[in-house]
Amino acid sequence: MSVPVAARRVPAGVPGRVPLAIWRWGVADSFLGALCSGPGASFLSAFAVELGAGGGMLGVLLALVTFLSNGLQLQGAAWARRGATARRVYAAAIVARGSWLVAGLVPAVIAAAGSPVAALGAFIAILGASSIASAAANPAMGARAATAGGEEGRTRYLADRAIATWVGILVGTAAMTGLLEVVPGAWGYAAGFALAGVAGLAGIRAYAVLLATERRLPAVAAPRWVAPGGPAIAASQPRTGRPASGGAWRAIARRLGAPPSPALGTIVIGAAILQGGASMIGPASPIWLVKHLGMPASYLGALALVSSLAAIASQRVWARAIERTGPARVLGITGAGAALVPLGWLLVVDPWVAVPLNLFAGVAWGGYSLAMSARLLQLAPPAERPAYLGTYAAAIGVSGAGGSLAAGAIAAAVPIEWVPLIFVVSFAARGLGWWTMRGGSST
Repeated sequence: MSVPVAARRVPAGVPGRVPLAIWRWGVADSFLGALCSGPGASFLSAFAVELGAGGGMLGVLLALVTFLSNGLQLQGAAWARRGATARRVYAAAIVARGSWLVAGLVPAVIAAAGSPVAALGAFIAILGASSIASAAANPAMGARAATAGGEEGRTRYLADRAIATWVGILVGTAAMTGLLEVVPGAWGYAAGFALAGVAGLAGIRAYAVLLATERRLPAVAAPRWVAPGGPAIAASQPRTGRPASGGAWRAIARRLGAPPSPALGTIVIGAAILQGGASMIGPASPIWLVKHLGMPASYLGALALVSSLAAIASQRVWARAIERTGPARVLGITGAGAALVPLGWLLVVDPWVAVPLNLFAGVAWGGYSLAMSARLLQLAPPAERPAYLGTYAAAIGVSGAGGSLAAGAIAAAVPIEWVPLIFVVSFAARGLGWWTMRGGSST
């Protein structure tokens, strides 16, 4: 297999490229982390149902995990900065990923003893501990891994890490599906979650080797984002512009302990609104496709696969666009595309229409995620990168949980024929979020 352009063996500091050793361990870190998180996220609900959880409990469980793992990342970034930073981060990561070794086993043993309610409680408790530890470790680990090897070539390096993440999720989910065919029931989940935990712990080792490899490399010059027809702008010195929510954000940041940058505030507020609208599709689309249009529930996984493959295929295209125009412009374009997705759902009058719609959504969200990562790293001073990433993750985690709960409540309160109302609300929220975010993405 040919080595990607972003990872050819070249001296550090050559424009547009990342040293091969950094690329190799950075991609391994992403892939192994996804092998751990992918099966857990995909089969969390299924295992809870296996233990006897009902629909209401599932909604609360998913919202709780989303809030703890993402909504607490700002506090996690602040916690990691205190004391022995590296030791704290590694300890939290080991708890977060190692918890999966027993996340299925302990509830399975309790359920086998005839206490399904206690088994479900144990599962929720272990998930809670894992989610809190993830919030403590992820901002620092994500910032360090994403910026390893210097600034030059970072965009394509981030794209390859994103590809490795999606591939890891797909491989882990497929492996878990196959395992459950061989070992059905609670014991199959226990074995699958344990294997995911082993992969996650191996990912921590890859992360440690990545940092050790980076320390052996010489310093790399900062990149320069060049706008068409305009001067080059150093990544650490973004353009100044109108802070759409400067005063309000400073007050919020002071209360929460977040960075006071007006540009960060505008992006975070806009992205939170957009993500809240996006999360409404999760509860609404399966109801519309399965219960109203009669699509087999098994096809939902195929639609998710279509979206993931589209995101993977588009990563290098978006990376080149970011390198040519800078992350701000690509973030505006892809954010607009993501905002338009609910309008497509209004056109889904037959299940097959969801296929091209998921292709479009995968391309848009793939570019949006990559551009958002690049933009946050561009804005953040090196010492504040975990706080910037943590602030963003916390905002979208809270808004995502709220959007899912709101959409679930609407879907339960209206007839199935009225489910498109959720698509309209989702479009309105996404559009407002994109418009709000434009101020920070252009500064």
